Amino acid sequence: MKRQAITAFLFSLFLVLPFRVAAVDYGELKEQFGGYDSPAYYKSNLRLETAGVPEKSPEGGELSRRKKELDALKERWSALIERVARDKSFFDFESEQAKKVRKIAGTEKIKELLQGELDLALLTATAFERNPGLQAAKTKWAATLERYSQAVALDNILQQYNTFVKELDTRIGRQRQKQPISQYFPFPGTLSLKGDIISKEVEIARQDYRIALRDLLTHLKVAYYQLTYLSEAIRISNENLKLLRQLERTAFVKYKTGQAGYSDVIKVQVRISKLDNDIAILKEERTTVIAKLNQLLDLPPEFPLGAPRPAPLRDTELSLAGLLQLGLRNQQEIKRLRLEIGRTNLAIELAEKKFYPDFTLGFSYFQDRAGNLLAPTRQRETFSLKPVQETKFWFGKNEAYIREARLHYQALQKQLLDMENKLRYGVKEQYFQLDTARRNVALYRDSLLKLAENALQVAETEYLAGKIDFLNVLDAQAVWLDYNLIYQAALRDQNQSLARLEQVVGTRIPTP
Repeated sequence: MKRQAITAFLFSLFLVLPFRVAAVDYGELKEQFGGYDSPAYYKSNLRLETAGVPEKSPEGGELSRRKKELDALKERWSALIERVARDKSFFDFESEQAKKVRKIAGTEKIKELLQGELDLALLTATAFERNPGLQAAKTKWAATLERYSQAVALDNILQQYNTFVKELDTRIGRQRQKQPISQYFPFPGTLSLKGDIISKEVEIARQDYRIALRDLLTHLKVAYYQLTYLSEAIRISNENLKLLRQLERTAFVKYKTGQAGYSDVIKVQVRISKLDNDIAILKEERTTVIAKLNQLLDLPPEFPLGAPRPAPLRDTELSLAGLLQLGLRNQQEIKRLRLEIGRTNLAIELAEKKFYPDFTLGFSYFQDRAGNLLAPTRQRETFSLKPVQETKFWFGKNEAYIREARLHYQALQKQLLDMENKLRYGVKEQYFQLDTARRNVALYRDSLLKLAENALQVAETEYLAGKIDFLNVLDAQAVWLDYNLIYQAALRDQNQSLARLEQVVGTRIPTP
């Protein structure tokens, strides 16, 4: 019973006092830590040369040199990201006009400018600053740079300092200090390989950004050329509508004078109703195209953009073979895949190096009080050095991963061949579309438009003279309208085909 009472008392005391004891111990430890100063021996005599091991501190050596190289690479990439506007592969964003637009692209002034007369340069410079998808690609590119710091931190030298809170009493005396330096050195070449892999990843992110910019400008051009076509189609249709109303009045006069039947009036009214409907459809389509442009410019879909300037006709003198060579050199998808192949090759090499162990110096220093066990002895310092390497008992643990990476590397090489074949087909397809549009432009501009206009004038004259039926006049008028619309569509198709061809080859195509 007495023993149980003592146990109960001690247990109750333990429940009451633990926080106080912990607080006192922590305060004393904090004071000791704040006022601690390492022994003079540690400051002056503790050098790795003592054991004949060359010194490698964080300030020098191969690891430090490579670390500085990675930091320098990161700084250069950061500067390049800030100067993306200097890339003139797709558009000159550094021209005076583009700079003025880019400066106000994020303000309300740009909305006033966009409500005036539109041109492709204005829309391109605005989209460069405002498009969220493009800004997201740029941010992802910048985020990849942070992998440099992560690679350096993972392989940076670790330095540790340990001291005993309370002296250890051993048979040879009480140990007062234990100060080890644990330095892990990665196997030679691993940090360099990590830096090369990250450089490939940053370049891949750059190609992703250029793909986003290229596709953005292609969508912008295609929509703009469609808008210019619709504007011209609406203008031509309205002019033709005025002509039909004039023919309606003529037919009505001839009907009242008995020179023609009422069927002529009905025929022209049917044509007027159909053309009214066609104009309404063109206007609705123009509203949809404006919404597309607003989406690319990060504006509300209903924002009223101004009227576009007629787009100049663009063409190229490059042959099909020249376009193929241009695409093989510049297409971003091919460049990206080649970078991915290089990155995979480096990853395989790094994984193979992981078979080899990392090293540590295993250095530690003891400051003790030597005991007088048999005879008086001199107090001395205790120093030990035991180089250690990480033992990897099973070298085959990464073998499956390396086999997988090698097969992936082979698959990427086959994918590269397939992508080059797709490029050849894409260039051929778009070149055919461009050539077809070019032929149609020349045919209607140089021949058919003039013939249709002359045929309409002759038909009106002969109808007034009573030589032909009114239906012939309407047919001539319909042909004139159709030929004008087809010609405008051919202009649009040629510009759009060249824009899509630039998307396939990955850069601007020189035009005369």
